[in-house]
Amino acid sequence: MENRLIPTPRSLADVDLRSRDIIGRGWGKLERLVFRHRRFDGGWSDEVTRDMYTIGEVAMVLPYDPRLDAVLLIEQFRACGLVWGEATWLFEAVAGIVDDGETPAGVAAREAREEAGCEIGTPHPISTVWSSPGGYGERTYLYAAPTDLAGVGGIHGLAHEHEDIRAVVVPLADAYAATQDGRIVDAKTTLMIQWLILNKSQMA
Repeated sequence: MENRLIPTPRSLADVDLRSRDIIGRGWGKLERLVFRHRRFDGGWSDEVTRDMYTIGEVAMVLPYDPRLDAVLLIEQFRACGLVWGEATWLFEAVAGIVDDGETPAGVAAREAREEAGCEIGTPHPISTVWSSPGGYGERTYLYAAPTDLAGVGGIHGLAHEHEDIRAVVVPLADAYAATQDGRIVDAKTTLMIQWLILNKSQMA
């Protein structure tokens, strides 16, 4: 069978960016982009306007204890549900914004300490993903990392960042079941748990 999953060769020469304006600032920034792009038939698209919201680049890590066959997850309030009139405390993997001068792997280790009191080993890259590429500019580096989760858990977070985070250690099998029954609904965390189910031998 023909391999069709070969990315079409593209570069910025295939994008005609007409304008890029910041139309809102807060925690992140909202930009309005007006552009044309190369079509698959070789021609150019019509002019398109898209609004993109970006906070920054993010590193996300799933700490895994091979001895316990368990992972560390955190629970915290997220404002996303307010858009839909819902209260959303979500289970997720540890995550943080990559600041200037930091590496994604370094952020993964720092955030594991800050959000869960957990010291991780060398982070193992899973993938680099776009959370919602139609309107969100966040690029996320996903990792799994070996660790000792004995005695890890409790309430953590930085007060000046308004963090109120509950860290929990759960069997990997239970974390996977939670991606099936609705207890875990964060897409990136779901992907990371499913990756670990298939590749946990690499974390020994």
